[in-house]
Amino acid sequence: MADKNKNFIGKYFNIKTSLLYFGLFLLISAGTLYYIKNVFSQGSNLNIIFTFPDQILMALGGLLFSYFIIDGLRLYFVLKTLNAEISFWNVYKLVFINIFISNITPMATGGGFAQIYFLQRKGIPLGKSSAAVLIRTLLSASMLFLSVPLIVFRNQSMLNLLPGDYIFVYLAIFVGLYVLLFYFLIFKVRSIMKLIYKIFYFLKSKHLMSKKRFRKIIRYIFKHLELFSEDLAFFIQGKKIFVFLTFFFTIMFLLAEFSFSYLILKGMGYEIAFSRILTLQVIVVFIMYFAPTPGAAGIAEGGYSLLFARFVNQSDLFPLLFYWRFFTKYVGIFIGVFVFLYLIIRGGVEVEEQK
Repeated sequence: MADKNKNFIGKYFNIKTSLLYFGLFLLISAGTLYYIKNVFSQGSNLNIIFTFPDQILMALGGLLFSYFIIDGLRLYFVLKTLNAEISFWNVYKLVFINIFISNITPMATGGGFAQIYFLQRKGIPLGKSSAAVLIRTLLSASMLFLSVPLIVFRNQSMLNLLPGDYIFVYLAIFVGLYVLLFYFLIFKVRSIMKLIYKIFYFLKSKHLMSKKRFRKIIRYIFKHLELFSEDLAFFIQGKKIFVFLTFFFTIMFLLAEFSFSYLILKGMGYEIAFSRILTLQVIVVFIMYFAPTPGAAGIAEGGYSLLFARFVNQSDLFPLLFYWRFFTKYVGIFIGVFVFLYLIIRGGVEVEEQK
């Protein structure tokens, strides 16, 4: 088991590979910020934050601290609903792991896998840890996806800013897939098993997989898929207070994330209604979900600048953009680098001691 854990670390969370992706994220982000600063926001500078009223600076600091705590609480209460025994401190560390890994992998695909892996190291079974991470992600994604049609219907001018004429079709497809995924995992897991069995049986029949490996993989997938399905159903029927707190902290997390722009704009002297900023932020984050670049680098900055350019002076666009990314991403990523390296290095030491 120790050798398997060590190989898993080396294959999926290799330090050199992760730092390489991190460098790519920094390169794209820096290039985009440089372009926006010199093309769209000439003459602006980052010293503007030092002119913010003390109350705004204190509010930004307090919001940042709360932002990370709330992010941890939404996963913590999903785990509590699933009767997973783990301390909040261990979940809190995963907040930064998720922020770091999600922002160095395309479409934020790596953060969830990293959290599942580290939850397993804390004794949470694969099915339970996978269910917890997926539920946490689907709750926030579903809230965003369902909000976009309402926002666009109330703001028809935004249709011109969204990519393509078939945005509602794309949105309906993704929402439908999310609902369908939940339905099959909870009520039709046997159908998924049959499909998986046929795929791997085909590979075996074409001599692309040995009989021994076929049996081992099928046994492993079926075991954890059943546990995963049971945990999803268990969450829906779980203790009501924990289910409520999961939804509550998911909403609070999204509001906290969207509040950074409001405070930054207020510090810059703009009086824009929070509802308007909330609307713009939902659209930006929705677009970011489908960005192929690490951490949506380039797409996030471009979309944010495009939407907020109508409400701020040209010279204020760059500092607004930079500090939005700074508080919502850069601080968490910076902390995440050190937490990731610490846990990986310590994990490697633990594996060596077990050998």
